[in-house]
Amino acid sequence: MKKLFTLVLGLSIGLFSYGQVIFESDLSSWDAGDPTGGWMGAKTNLASENIIEQTFGVEHGTAMAQLINNDDSHKRFTTTELTVTELETYEIKMWVTGYPGSELRTGYYDVDNDGWYYNDYLDLDAETGGDLTMLTQTITVPSGCTSAEVIFSIRNTDALVGIVLDSVSVSVTEGEEPELVSIYDIQYATEAPYISAYEGSLVTTSGIVTGVFMAGANEGKFFIQDGEGAWNGIYVYESGTAVNIGDSVVVTGKVDEFFELTEIVDVLLVDVISSDNALPAPVELSTADVVMEEYEGVLVKVTDAACTNDDAGFGQFEVNDGSGARLIDDEMFSYTATLGNYYNITGVSFLSFGEVKVYPRSIDDIEVAGYAGISNNENTLTLYPNPAQNIVNLTIEADATVVIYSATGAAVYQESGNVNTIDVSNFDTGLYMVVVTTASSTSSAQLMVK
Repeated sequence: MKKLFTLVLGLSIGLFSYGQVIFESDLSSWDAGDPTGGWMGAKTNLASENIIEQTFGVEHGTAMAQLINNDDSHKRFTTTELTVTELETYEIKMWVTGYPGSELRTGYYDVDNDGWYYNDYLDLDAETGGDLTMLTQTITVPSGCTSAEVIFSIRNTDALVGIVLDSVSVSVTEGEEPELVSIYDIQYATEAPYISAYEGSLVTTSGIVTGVFMAGANEGKFFIQDGEGAWNGIYVYESGTAVNIGDSVVVTGKVDEFFELTEIVDVLLVDVISSDNALPAPVELSTADVVMEEYEGVLVKVTDAACTNDDAGFGQFEVNDGSGARLIDDEMFSYTATLGNYYNITGVSFLSFGEVKVYPRSIDDIEVAGYAGISNNENTLTLYPNPAQNIVNLTIEADATVVIYSATGAAVYQESGNVNTIDVSNFDTGLYMVVVTTASSTSSAQLMVK
């Protein structure tokens, strides 16, 4: 949930004294093959045999650490837990070098919020030319973080020399001030691929929470809007603060383009201002137009869309209003659609796995607008009493078929023949659709069960 900025400098070791120092080590102290003095934190997963004491060519102290990981998957070398101040920015200074291909990035593990955060990788050969050089990166810890392990993440080293780390210091420094920006200004772009003008910038923005992932890999992450319509919604990739639909929030974080999905990441702060606010009205769109860039992260609504695939994989189903197919995702709310039924569906438009989908949030977002096999839903059918509590009466032809559908589109009753009364005493309270089909016609009517 944090802001990470990278600054690469060739500096002298004397600058270690800048700011309040919370950690420093020249890696001169070792015991049983491991560095001591605040190293080998709980999140270190670089094997001890790949952390080697090196005394040749040392510039500070009497030893340095040779770190080897010739795999393209990163490994971590971390400090033990350090006491940090929430929303404070820290500068990580390191004397380091590496052979061609060697990459290193810093970051931290947020002990309080169980979060991982990383800077971009540095190409050590390009930055140091093979000589021990001072490089720096900064980290800003989020609200609620008071304890962290500083991470040195390495990959793609050679198998013999690896990365050489001579000295490290972590100290308080001045952080970047966020720019106050509306969601519209973050999102608005005129040309494909519609990259935000604020990509990579630290911003503060605000809006009403319109959707929250309640489970799965994105649990706790959410969407906000600061108005109705195009360009007014955005995804907040942050789960450390509990929010609810209708909350008014202020968010500070970095604007990022994740495979051309504009989102706010590395979030420093989510401040809930108030709750139970009215939501912006959804934009009514065709199933084809949901894909348009300006509706990314915006509440949308498709109407009279037929279910053309009731099992599109991974719990999804597909609808089409005649303009083009659109997937309905189940990650916020799972629903079993009926093939051929027509639906009005409200949800957040969101890019996932390269495809724009609609994400309904609850049963209230899905309305059955028509039923499979019914060509005219305007025909009326007389039912009495209506509302009903026990028995409902109707008069139909002897060869008719009666089907009753729940508000979710599920068939809860079906009978053929001379059906004049139906016992609804075991039905749940709610609205139902009664459909009567004969050889020559189909008629329907709504039934309220008390």
